[in-house]
Amino acid sequence: MKREKTKHKGVYKVGDTYYITYYVGSKKYEKACGSKLSNALREKMERENKGRRGNYEVLERQEKTSFKQLVDLYEKEGDGKRYILQFVSAYLNHFGEKKLSQITRRDLFKFRDALKSTPKQRGGTEVTDSNVNRALAGLRRLFNFAVSREYMEESPFPKTSKSGLFYPDQKGIRNFFTEEQMEKIVNDSPDWLRPMILTAYYTGLREGELLGLKWEWIDLSDGIIYLPSTKTLKDSTGRGQRVVMQKELIDLFKCLPNHSEWVFCQPDGEPFKQWHVYQPFKKILKSLGIDTKQYSWKELRHTTASLMHRKGVPALVIKDQLRHTNVKTTVDFYIGSDVDYQREMIEKLILNSGKIVGKDEIARPTELPTA
Repeated sequence: MKREKTKHKGVYKVGDTYYITYYVGSKKYEKACGSKLSNALREKMERENKGRRGNYEVLERQEKTSFKQLVDLYEKEGDGKRYILQFVSAYLNHFGEKKLSQITRRDLFKFRDALKSTPKQRGGTEVTDSNVNRALAGLRRLFNFAVSREYMEESPFPKTSKSGLFYPDQKGIRNFFTEEQMEKIVNDSPDWLRPMILTAYYTGLREGELLGLKWEWIDLSDGIIYLPSTKTLKDSTGRGQRVVMQKELIDLFKCLPNHSEWVFCQPDGEPFKQWHVYQPFKKILKSLGIDTKQYSWKELRHTTASLMHRKGVPALVIKDQLRHTNVKTTVDFYIGSDVDYQREMIEKLILNSGKIVGKDEIARPTELPTA
């Protein structure tokens, strides 16, 4: 695209984006600054000031390092977060060889919209809002990594949650199985699948954590599962994140065959894969008349939280069992209720007299009060 000059020295425009050029010492640098001229002018002044204060090494790396090089560095030296690595191909497809200094907030919105309109691999019209937010969270973590390693001065992500970049959280959509449904699901499940369903329900383990569970991580004497890695929390003890087992589950584990390093395994000793349990579990739900578009295996984890809550367990205890970083996540997304439970709770508001006023006893005003 054609480069358009402005009346301000060192500021030009390409398409809808303003760029600045500035010098640090004898070296010339260039940076994209978004669609507002005022932001470009402020950025130019700030960078020239920083350059005079000797912060030019970071500026130089930011100018020379491509996004792809940042990804390579993260894969070698980063913390290997799965929610980052699973979106690497989407990140590279959008940012690729673009220099870190050229990536603006406007590019983040374009990435979000492009990802949202991408057809799902397994059918469907578009990627869900939650999946887009997960990809954005991973991208933000990646830029924060660049800042921490002094490859960027600051992340292009907005510092306020009101920027509109992330889609609003869909709170309140917290499906879970009732106790009656859980009993039917367990009773109707095949012998090989029943122990996995019970373990998921009693512990709140994620599907991936359950299928990858090893005997060496289980302490039956103390009734604790120690996960060496977890999606949301880092292990500070070196032993693993703690998942408490109840007595019935401990007894179940003592009865399971132990002929492989994996707790749940195929006849050849290899662990089950996600697709091994997906269709059988879906078949069980269909046989019970449960909508498989609204319910799947992941609702077992929601059921653990919601039924614990209904039985009076404090939210902080549920948070620790599910291993969430923040109790707000537990409350907003994992503890659900239904109409019957809500009615049961609202009944607690009945006055001590218990008297219900009849329709003939309702006093009707003879005249309306004046203001």
